Amino acid sequence: MALCRRDGRCLVLDRPTAVDPEVAELTFNEHLDELWRSGLPATHGWGRIPLNKLHTVIVLWADRGGAKEHYFIRLGGEYYDRWPPSVSFVEPSEWQPVKANCRWWPAVNCPSWLGLHINHALNGNPGQLICFSFTAEYYMVDHNPGESAVWTPGVHTLSATLCRLQEALSPPYYHGPSA
Repeated sequence: MALCRRDGRCLVLDRPTAVDPEVAELTFNEHLDELWRSGLPATHGWGRIPLNKLHTVIVLWADRGGAKEHYFIRLGGEYYDRWPPSVSFVEPSEWQPVKANCRWWPAVNCPSWLGLHINHALNGNPGQLICFSFTAEYYMVDHNPGESAVWTPGVHTLSATLCRLQEALSPPYYHGPSA
């Protein structure tokens, strides 16, 4: 995958590869803690459910013209922060990715920067693709993002990922659960 700049030079964007688990764990959880200390999650009413050292579920609230509905987003730190977190909408019973239209998959009129695919051939297997440049999965399929959209370690954090998802779960994009 290549990123071509305005001056005509192109960079090669590799596919995400796992980083050292200890480094990923430390950075992933440090950035989550920093985000929670910032007060932004309290402002939005977000929740945080740690699953293990490299995965946590974030509860985001969607706004459908005053009606509030919650969704569960599993963030993974296996590539973090060389790459963005992995992201999937999950069902609350076992925190597994949603596989079909249901209460836990949002109906969103996606803005130009977002694609939501419940059954995408990601790495040869059908699965979710929450497709924007602040998710690891975005870099697992061919894209040619603008230079300003590319994830930059040390500049972007998982806070940017969650803020963009919160934007998509708000008017005018969000329309309710898919089923």
